[in-house]
Amino acid sequence: MALEFDASPEDLKVFLDEADEQLQLLEEDIVKMERDGEDDELVQEIFRAAHTLKGSSATLGHKRMAELTHVMENVLDRIRKHRLELSTPLVDTLFACLDALRALKEEIVTGQESAVDLASLVHRLTDAGAGAGSVQAPAQAEADAGLPGVDWQVGSKLAEAREHGLHTYLVTAAVDMNSAMPSVRAFQILMNLSQGAEVLASRPTLEEVEEEKVTSPMVILVAAAVTSDAVRQLVVDVPDVLGITVKPYEAEEEAQPAQSASENGGPKQNGDAAAARGRGGRTVRVDVEVLDNLMNLVGELVIDRTRLTQISATSDTDDRDSEVSQELGRTSGHIARVTSELQEEIMRARMLPVDNLFKKFPRMMRDLSQKAGKECDFIMRGEETELDRSVIEEISDPLMHLLRNSVDHGIEPQEDRVKAGKPARGQVILEASHEENSIVITVRDDGRGIDPEKIRAKAVEKGFLAEDAARRLSDREVIELIFAPGFSTADRVTDISGRGVGMDVVHRNIEKLNGHIEIESALGQGTEFRVKLPLTLAIIRALLVTLKGTVMAIPLTSVTETRRIRGSEIQRIKTREVIVVRGHVVPLLRLEEAFGLEEERQAESEQHSGLSAQVVSRGEEVTVVIVNLGQKQMAIAVDALLGEMEVVIKSLGKLIGDVPGISGAAILGDGSVAIILDVPGLVQTAQREGRFAEPARAG
Repeated sequence: MALEFDASPEDLKVFLDEADEQLQLLEEDIVKMERDGEDDELVQEIFRAAHTLKGSSATLGHKRMAELTHVMENVLDRIRKHRLELSTPLVDTLFACLDALRALKEEIVTGQESAVDLASLVHRLTDAGAGAGSVQAPAQAEADAGLPGVDWQVGSKLAEAREHGLHTYLVTAAVDMNSAMPSVRAFQILMNLSQGAEVLASRPTLEEVEEEKVTSPMVILVAAAVTSDAVRQLVVDVPDVLGITVKPYEAEEEAQPAQSASENGGPKQNGDAAAARGRGGRTVRVDVEVLDNLMNLVGELVIDRTRLTQISATSDTDDRDSEVSQELGRTSGHIARVTSELQEEIMRARMLPVDNLFKKFPRMMRDLSQKAGKECDFIMRGEETELDRSVIEEISDPLMHLLRNSVDHGIEPQEDRVKAGKPARGQVILEASHEENSIVITVRDDGRGIDPEKIRAKAVEKGFLAEDAARRLSDREVIELIFAPGFSTADRVTDISGRGVGMDVVHRNIEKLNGHIEIESALGQGTEFRVKLPLTLAIIRALLVTLKGTVMAIPLTSVTETRRIRGSEIQRIKTREVIVVRGHVVPLLRLEEAFGLEEERQAESEQHSGLSAQVVSRGEEVTVVIVNLGQKQMAIAVDALLGEMEVVIKSLGKLIGDVPGISGAAILGDGSVAIILDVPGLVQTAQREGRFAEPARAG
């Protein structure tokens, strides 16, 4: 069924953003409440979030969302007033309601009604809230509380409405008290009336309705600029209402002022949202597409800045003292500084705390632990660490896989932990920190650890390796087999894992981000996955090198050092080339072999990008770049070094697609193109093709 909401596109966007915030806040705080107990301040924050969501959805006209949040609010209010004890079934039901609210929120995006079973959720919530410690609210108020003709204590509010030319009406609505949700219907009546009128007072009041102190008939005093028929139309479609009457209210009682509708908890005309936006006057919401476009434009500026600097540096030597040349130099320098500052500011605008990523995991970990039947504490650290939003989006799924495996494969059942002398509750830690120009995200558990012998046996059993080849591998190399596609040590398939997919996806996705993952595991003590990522995927600093006349860029995050070695220093292990660096054997990779480049396409002395290439006779010396792959190293042979440069990463596009060993391209200052090397992918490709020995561990 198609849905329509009486709001502008801008208002709908504001509502969706605020709803996302409130739902995330509810999820985080409910997890904390279950873990830490019923802290009054925390419960109050949860209640306020539900109340805000109820009010904003009602203002928007999303009736089902308002109904569900109203019932949730009633249960949370009982917890807040210590009339209801928190229990696991109740928390499960609250989370089910949050999932339903997310589906209801999506109705605004799709314009189609979702399949959320509202009545079933309300019944679940009612049943879960009917445990020990709950107190049933009175079914009715006083007998004459809602009768027409009551002298309303509205004081100056009534006079003020009439001074503004508004009509005052007395609305009587008979709610079916035998319906499944009489309090929800009463709340809906008040919300609907507030859309086209001002609710001056009601019996029962909104506060009483929220406490399920519903009486029938309801009597509401409203002020409106429309006719009585128009007021009636506001509530005529509310279900479970047996009859509605709207009559002019003529009483002239001017008793002492009473609380206004907003003061006694009545509907507000979106005042909370307006106030919240007012408090945030120094911040503004920006569409992520705008940030992406700004980043692309800054990338173009960086290219032009480099080009302008080069033009200024390579201008005619005889003309350098001229006024035009000096002005060009000054302007070039100024543009370079401004562009650098603009680039830094745009990068800051794109940076988000990883808390934006981490905060969705506590709920997931709680559900996974329950499903696996394990007791597990989930600890997050370094949430304030900042990372480019594009990286945050891409790393979400890999981290989810790692956390799922920590619960399913890592943490042992409670009885096994006790037998091993461990605490009954397991522990999973998710931590983020900066390391030079990278960010490191660690997933660590204190579980059973990874058994290399078990992996060897599985690898042989499933045909991944021959038995003699498996025995030749070190324990570290064996453990890394868990990243092989289709490999799994699980004895059975569960809802969480065991299908042999996931870890290979983790490895591949992290490599696509120009990152890498390391594993440290001790049998019986636990496992640590260490993911190292670049801070941004848009602009990087790279070492430019030449190879057969082609300029290539190696990300500096992968470079350990550069060396010039004599040909005599290159040794062979069987048929594979290696060099010795400070006593450690490091495999040597020749890029012309890896990429199948043609021999000597042009002289090695050719200059590129205005930088003088360092010409080296291949017969006497070889230039190598030592790159770091986690705890491993390898050497890449190149023709010459051109220097460091900040480059803008450009995609190769769909026509070229993914090329092993290449992550993209960069446009240099002279308009030429440099190939950006994907070091992890390049090494993996070379390893699969058997071009060189396994990289030795770095010392």
